[in-house]
Amino acid sequence: MDPTIVETFQIRLHKMVLSLSLMIFGIAVGTSGYMVLEKWDFLTSLYMSMITFSTVGFGIPKPMNKAGYIFTILMIMGGISIFIYAVGNFVAFFMDGDIKRYMVWKRVNKMIENMNAHCIIVGGGKIGKYVTLRLSNRKHPYVLVDSNKDVIENVKDLINDEKHFAYVIGDAVNEETLINAGIAKAKTLLLTLPDDSINVYITLMAKSLNYSIKIISRASDVEAIRRLGYAGVDNIISSTEMVGSRMALLVTNPGVSPIMDALYRTTGIKLMMDEIFVDVQSSVAGKTLAELKIPQKVGLIIIAVQEGESIMFNPVGETIVEKGMKLIVLGKKEQIESLKKLLK
Repeated sequence: MDPTIVETFQIRLHKMVLSLSLMIFGIAVGTSGYMVLEKWDFLTSLYMSMITFSTVGFGIPKPMNKAGYIFTILMIMGGISIFIYAVGNFVAFFMDGDIKRYMVWKRVNKMIENMNAHCIIVGGGKIGKYVTLRLSNRKHPYVLVDSNKDVIENVKDLINDEKHFAYVIGDAVNEETLINAGIAKAKTLLLTLPDDSINVYITLMAKSLNYSIKIISRASDVEAIRRLGYAGVDNIISSTEMVGSRMALLVTNPGVSPIMDALYRTTGIKLMMDEIFVDVQSSVAGKTLAELKIPQKVGLIIIAVQEGESIMFNPVGETIVEKGMKLIVLGKKEQIESLKKLLK
């Protein structure tokens, strides 16, 4: 969240307290003054002080001497000044939206505090915006970090899910920004910034804050891949390499294009690729893929199975589904949800 929201709220709140204190002080001085100068009782002095200080002017309750008149003039002058100052602060506090912005800040902060194994997205540009949209569609917890408030607002309007939109306005090269984004409990850090040197710096700092965090970074060119790898980035994606490979694929294998579009286009998504974990208490553990008949029951495709670091593509029917194994599948969202229920 934007730290200036808290600073602005605290300044406005301080002015509110100051205004109230000045009003109470002015009334107390007026009451004491009438009691001393006019020898009035407390209630009469308080009444006179209130109508004078508030400039209501209901009339003088008792005759006054010259000192009382001079004191009243001073009270009116001071009362008008304090009243104008107080009204201005009260109107600004309630009409400028400070309370609403502060409540939003508290809500988002609480959301981030309650997150665990979430993804931190650094940069809300073209790539960061796309990643945020994809994670939002998949209901995966995330925190978007960007130093530009307008960029954050632009992504928020695109997502159109303010209830689950978590963000921090700040520079990711500052340690405090990553801490505010919950890096200690985060599972993944995505670096989408166009500057490779900044991505390297953030990687080194992130690893010092959470050594086990998985870092995925973009590389502006192929030469930067080696430097990012040395810094500790787990997965490096070169936009230049990906675009070139995709364009070549369209030339050599144009029939594959519709499948790629179905997987990676944001609009009109029909197919999803997902990994499904086989729990240690799963009832299907120990059975073969042929026995489970997943394609027949659910209707999706098993692309690969992963056990530890080992990955087997296009697994045969005799493959045994073990506890802790991951199934890499391709299908529609409802089919994937059906498989998750089947593997429980």
